[in-house]
Amino acid sequence: MHTRRVTMSIKRFLLLLFCLLQFTKMYAQEIKNPDFFIVHYTDENGLPQNSIKAIVKDRWNFLWIGTEDGLVRFDGQKFYTYNKSVIPILSNRISGFIPFIKTYNTQNKEFAAIGERGEMIKIVAGGHVVIDSSTFKFNTPNMPFVKNFKGKTDIIQSFPYRFPLPADRNPFLIPAGNNTYYVWSLDRVEFFIKSKKQSSVAGNFKEVFLIDSHPYATLQNGRFVNLEAGISPENINLEGDIAHDVSFSKKRSNYKLFWNNISQRTYVYFNKKFYSLTRLKNSTVLQTRLLLKDFDFDEFNITTVYCDKEPGYLFLGSHTNGLFVLRHKNFETKEIEFQGGDNVFYAQKPVSFDGILSSQGFLFEKIPKGRDIFNLPAFAKDNSRYYMAMNRDSSFWIGNSDLVAKMDNVGKKRLLIHKLPEKFKALYVDGRDTLWIGGLRDVLFSLNTLNQKSVPKVLFRGPFGEITCMLRLPGTYLLLGTTKGLFKFNIRSKHLESIKGIEQANIRSLYYSKGETWITTYGDGLFYLKNTKITKLPLDKNLFLATSHCIVEDKNGFFWITTNKGLFQVSKMDLLNFLNKKQQFVYYLYYDKRHGFATNEFNGGCQPCGLTLGDGTVSFPSMDGFVWFNPKKIKPELPDEKIYIDRIELEGNIILEKAEIEIPDDFRQLKIAVVTPYYNNRNNLRIDYSFQKAGEKSVWLPISNDFDIQIPNTSSAHHDLLIRKYNGFEKNNFSFKTIKIYIRPAWYETQTFLFLATLILIVLFWVILRLRTTYLLNKERKKNLYKQYHISRQIVAAINHDIQTPLHYISNSFTEIQNRLKKNNSSDFFITKMSEETINTINYARSHTSNLLNYIKSQNSGSRDSLKIDEVSVYEIVEHSSQILSGTANYREIQIINRVPEDFKVKTDVQLLSVIIQNILDNAVKLSMSTITISSISGSEFQEIVIVDTAGGIPDEILKWLNHTYKSYDNWLRDYDYPNHKGLGLVIVKDLTILLGIKLSAEKTESGSLIRLTFSNEKRY
Repeated sequence: MHTRRVTMSIKRFLLLLFCLLQFTKMYAQEIKNPDFFIVHYTDENGLPQNSIKAIVKDRWNFLWIGTEDGLVRFDGQKFYTYNKSVIPILSNRISGFIPFIKTYNTQNKEFAAIGERGEMIKIVAGGHVVIDSSTFKFNTPNMPFVKNFKGKTDIIQSFPYRFPLPADRNPFLIPAGNNTYYVWSLDRVEFFIKSKKQSSVAGNFKEVFLIDSHPYATLQNGRFVNLEAGISPENINLEGDIAHDVSFSKKRSNYKLFWNNISQRTYVYFNKKFYSLTRLKNSTVLQTRLLLKDFDFDEFNITTVYCDKEPGYLFLGSHTNGLFVLRHKNFETKEIEFQGGDNVFYAQKPVSFDGILSSQGFLFEKIPKGRDIFNLPAFAKDNSRYYMAMNRDSSFWIGNSDLVAKMDNVGKKRLLIHKLPEKFKALYVDGRDTLWIGGLRDVLFSLNTLNQKSVPKVLFRGPFGEITCMLRLPGTYLLLGTTKGLFKFNIRSKHLESIKGIEQANIRSLYYSKGETWITTYGDGLFYLKNTKITKLPLDKNLFLATSHCIVEDKNGFFWITTNKGLFQVSKMDLLNFLNKKQQFVYYLYYDKRHGFATNEFNGGCQPCGLTLGDGTVSFPSMDGFVWFNPKKIKPELPDEKIYIDRIELEGNIILEKAEIEIPDDFRQLKIAVVTPYYNNRNNLRIDYSFQKAGEKSVWLPISNDFDIQIPNTSSAHHDLLIRKYNGFEKNNFSFKTIKIYIRPAWYETQTFLFLATLILIVLFWVILRLRTTYLLNKERKKNLYKQYHISRQIVAAINHDIQTPLHYISNSFTEIQNRLKKNNSSDFFITKMSEETINTINYARSHTSNLLNYIKSQNSGSRDSLKIDEVSVYEIVEHSSQILSGTANYREIQIINRVPEDFKVKTDVQLLSVIIQNILDNAVKLSMSTITISSISGSEFQEIVIVDTAGGIPDEILKWLNHTYKSYDNWLRDYDYPNHKGLGLVIVKDLTILLGIKLSAEKTESGSLIRLTFSNEKRY
């Protein structure tokens, strides 16, 4: 007995385990459909609860969902729930939606959600709701039965009803819009305009509904009837797609009716297929169109439906399983359907008008099951699937390692075969019937395809690495895309040119159109080439286009670009406007698996990487089949709805949106939530914002992934929050939203406080100014006295040294002339010589006088700030100084040698450098024994002027004084000391070199002295 109980327990356990496994398997399975991409939402990924009572869209394109835990708004990206915690309602249970009768008409189908306790929650602009107490009465003065029913008339909701209608129910009011109504009683339907009855149709109807404000009904046997005013119900036949169902019969009536009371759209579910009903001019017919098949409404307990005609969304609400969002697939995936088939495709070629042949030998055609599969000969291996080069007659070339073969148009027959001396990979036939073969390393082959006896030959070897793609340009040029960048090859001259700006990029494909070449790369994005100028194109916001494979242009002016993470559509005109600087931004529309791909990873590194068939179909290879689509049939789903402010939260509290929001200065958190309806991929939504003081320039930042803007605590003022959204293609296609925010000033920012503070500062400033002025005046007096004394000493010394001596020489010269004249009554050479020396001496005096004036000017602090720094020719200065000193030099038989190159230049003040060099040469001429040599040295960081004389050498005291350095010119003026025996010339030299930032150094040599003037190449002014 015990054993029997144990056995029974084990059996029960195994049975329970089996049931649990089956249950888990049933609900964990992925929902797939050949025509739709399905996203399932439950309380685990957005919904507050899984019981969907009703679904409808408003005229602002938001989807509204009635649940047992609140009214839910869906914008395509996220859900927001209005329940008791957000709005003043008595119950969270929403029973459905009804027309908002006060404003409901055929063009403006406004509606409200109805709560379990009769609350009316009106849907208003921007995804918001309001509670209007007047709507609790339901009725308006123009409604029928106001007097008789006193607000008890029930406004009809959508079908199917959750429960069977009771036999003693109140009449249903069916608003048709524009003050027209139908009233459905138990045994009849009556037509009203305002409160005046127009006609009546008798009948025991199962369901009464409107299509485009026209009344229809179903009988108890399920047949459809037309409720024409004043006549008996007329039977309606269903025609169209439903007639193709083998189970359909006009005599059968096992349809399930779905009717939306707001949109007035009607659908039927029959034999696991879902159809729309459309009115025709023939009043006895309703046209059916198949919307969905292979989706079991009964299994998922579907009770409410909303359908978008464009771009093809179905929203299915379940009583127990949440929300199903179905998006119609506008892309088709072609795959091999036998076990173990490899659906990773690369190169392809067109076959006939609407078919392709893959490099593995599989033929795909437009007819769903009209696919023939051929295995190419031994060439169809892994390393041969990347390139197919097609001839004009549709025969093609395919390669494997070092063998290249010519095949017939469908790959059944091998026509030619060639063996190459090296391995290759890339194949390309240009418009001139030349087959180009790209080697794996630094080699390019060519073959004349028109000559059956021609064999591949090495055309060129160069440092371009592995060739990945090729493109013949008009003329004699061939573009080579490689793993080391892009190269332009001249076929005639054999000249290879590397395109600058794209070096080392891994080129994936080349597309040529009207003199322009568009380039995709692996990791470096998109490029544009015209002539030899390369320009990098902008990427998408997620940088998916950085790894781009292929570009196909359609007839509507769009590029379709494949990547490792999906497909992009972009306007070619937008790209050209960007290149011509007419447009700052480029919008890329992103497509992913929800549009019909089996995978988001497309394939590249092949040629051709994409095809356009004769019927307009585009074919791209991917990691899971070929992706087919016709650009003409794809309507871009752009995010072109308006931007709305969803919520404004200050310190966690909701505040109302106003023309200008006023907030306190000490706020910590201000959050503004933005919303816009968009049901496609979030990557296509690009919203930026800018927050700045009113009138300032905008600085745009991307909004967060939650579409929230966090405003930081900032200074009090009037601010502008600007929000912009990219609406899609074309130049400056934006939607804008502006919120003005006034941050109130703190107490210390008020006008009263600022006035008092300003007054105190003025008084304080006046006191400080008086004290400072007194101090500066005293300091300036001392400085001016010191400066005047300094200049006076220099001028006196100049008169004694530089003027008195030349005048003394002139006096002696003229004395000698007079003595000579007394002895000889006629002129001779000596007299002429002395006259020349006199002239030179006078020039010398004049030059020194000019230099002294320049020096005196340099002592003025104002002139130091306005030194004329420029490129100065040292050679010309030395030549000029040598001519000035030539008289004295010739008299003393001193030779001045100028070895400074004529093109040697330094950056300094030309007049002051002349003073320095002339004074140094002047001292050298007076002291040298034979020669004075001036030369120069140029380095990367410095330049030098070197002056070497044959004097007895500079005394040690003066040498030490000359080599001493000072931090600044002011330090020199304040701290310098004079050695006992020196002339004014060296003082001037020392003074001016410090002023000009020239390093002065002196040293003794075996034959005399050497002085260096060093100029740093670093900028000092």
